[in-house]
Amino acid sequence: MKIEIEQIIIDHFDRKLSLGEAVTKILRLCNVSGWVAYDCNKPGTRPKAYGKYFVCRKDGKIHWETWNGSGWAYNEKVITHWQEVEPPSH
Repeated sequence: MKIEIEQIIIDHFDRKLSLGEAVTKILRLCNVSGWVAYDCNKPGTRPKAYGKYFVCRKDGKIHWETWNGSGWAYNEKVITHWQEVEPPSH
């Protein structure tokens, strides 16, 4: 993996990749993910605050869903993972 990361950095410095493309490639290479496994029967797997979250369902579909503080607005039993998406910092 070290060689692949070095090549991504070289490609960035050679202007073959933008900074965003380089970061994305490195994160994918390292398999970095913010997904949290969700089980409706385990309170420790639930989001802590009301809001919109990115969710993955059993059928593999990914979409936005609202957590109302005690459950998902829809699809409660089919959601397997959730993720909080941070806006970019300026």
